[in-house]
Amino acid sequence: MNVLIAKTKEECKIWKDIAVVVDVLRSATTVCQLLQAGKKDILIFENVERVVAFKNEYPQCEVYSELEFPAGFEHKDNSPALASKANPNIPALVVTTAGTKAVFAARQAYQIFMGGFCNFYALATHLKSQNRDVLLIPSSLFGNPEDAEDFLCVNAMKDFLQGFGNAEATAAEVKNTIRYIEFVKNGPKTAKQDAEIALRVNGLPVIAAMQFKEGEDFAVCTAYGMEAPRSCGQEPKVTMPSLEGGLASAQPAAAPVQEKTSTSSKLTGLLRGFFNTVKKEEEDLKADLSSSLHKKPEYAGTNKPVMDRVDELLQQGEASSAQVVAQPSSALAAGTPQTGKKKKAIVLFSGGLDSTTCLYWALNEGYECEAITVTYGQRHDREVVSAEFIAKKLGVKLHKVELNFPWLKSSSLVDKSQVLPDLTLEQIEGSGIPSTYVPGRNLMFLSIAASLMDSVGACAIVAGPNAVDFSGYPDCTPAFFKAAAEAINRGTKMGVSEGVEVLAPLMRLSKTDIVRMGAKLKVPFELTWSCYAGGQKPCGHCDSCKLRAKGFAEAGIKDPAVEG
Repeated sequence: MNVLIAKTKEECKIWKDIAVVVDVLRSATTVCQLLQAGKKDILIFENVERVVAFKNEYPQCEVYSELEFPAGFEHKDNSPALASKANPNIPALVVTTAGTKAVFAARQAYQIFMGGFCNFYALATHLKSQNRDVLLIPSSLFGNPEDAEDFLCVNAMKDFLQGFGNAEATAAEVKNTIRYIEFVKNGPKTAKQDAEIALRVNGLPVIAAMQFKEGEDFAVCTAYGMEAPRSCGQEPKVTMPSLEGGLASAQPAAAPVQEKTSTSSKLTGLLRGFFNTVKKEEEDLKADLSSSLHKKPEYAGTNKPVMDRVDELLQQGEASSAQVVAQPSSALAAGTPQTGKKKKAIVLFSGGLDSTTCLYWALNEGYECEAITVTYGQRHDREVVSAEFIAKKLGVKLHKVELNFPWLKSSSLVDKSQVLPDLTLEQIEGSGIPSTYVPGRNLMFLSIAASLMDSVGACAIVAGPNAVDFSGYPDCTPAFFKAAAEAINRGTKMGVSEGVEVLAPLMRLSKTDIVRMGAKLKVPFELTWSCYAGGQKPCGHCDSCKLRAKGFAEAGIKDPAVEG
């Protein structure tokens, strides 16, 4: 899955895969709130004129919009707070300054969702389950480009889908923007309430999905994967479309209301076709998504990202994990995107525990892999031997690259005259950048991988940095990899033409979790090499040996490389 952020309106208009429209403070949150309140009949419009004409024909509908309407035209503000009090039995029409325009710009997409912080985890979980590329559209492209909250949200969503980042931290960052401060101070009467709802991460765990029908100038919005709750106890006063097959019609006695019932029958016929179109998709997704949508993920509100792969992999069966060892990479490419593109990844592969786990993870994800092993004058070539053996075992093409930069001898990993650090685990955590740091190593490695990626037409680079149990290297942090990914997307042919991913699946995992993941993926631990010192057996004293030993001990698994 490639995740791109739209930079122009034109990108949105030609996009054919999944599109996600993000409008944090207003329309996306308003729509999600309407769905959460129980509405099953929501129509999305591009302009005021069409809404006016539609409501004149079907006056029982209510309108949500911040735009100007003709004098006397009844409508509610585009407000999540007002939407939370909506009668679920009255159809809603929504038209906004930017959000609904973005939906219409993306109408050629295979599927369109709306979201923001309000449904962040639910939406991210669903997107990850789809074997398609994703375009994240900040609605600011169609409104005020200074609305920073939309850009912050789409960047946070992209980070999450790539395995690092934190939604809560980004939502808190929004509160420090001038845009947020001005909105709360000078916005509508409900602005403070609206902002609180919009920035409550996953507070509205519903997926707002848009469907267009050829020849019509509005989209039908439904909640994927769950029955919208009936939070209002009022009896229906107008007909209401239902995903379960038709409309329930009230029988009021007053003559004026009977006229509305007549127009409602027209509305029934108009909407029924739309809801029948999406009914099957609703049923197919319901089983997969209901559990994740009805409750907040246990790591929501923590620093652990929604895309943490350990929990997902531990829930899979033995057969799916075992096939990684049994079959070469070419046989595992069945998970290619439905766009017809071939999923190929370049894996930075040292032969150590982390990079080997990454290689097996990438194969398990359906990538056809090519691996790169780099020598740069390090103390030993024992890990290179491991890399060659494992790559051959898997049938993965291995590229060996040699760097000869004399200045790298500033690192004790290269200069054998220096003494390798021998610290306790507690000292490792607080000792800062150690002498084993190799200047610019991951920057060089990613550049080499990006060059190979461009040459072979790969769509992803997979690397094994870890920001939890690591030795303090500055090029193993989420911030570094986020910046590197942006540079690669801007500075490579594949990046600017199609967009690429720099995946770091271990970034937020402890060494214990990495061992558990490796065990589930059937990683041959006995073939991996982590020790900085080289030799016949691991030294047991360097940082890498101690962190590895800690991971195996806490996972309750014997390390065959040491005890075998």
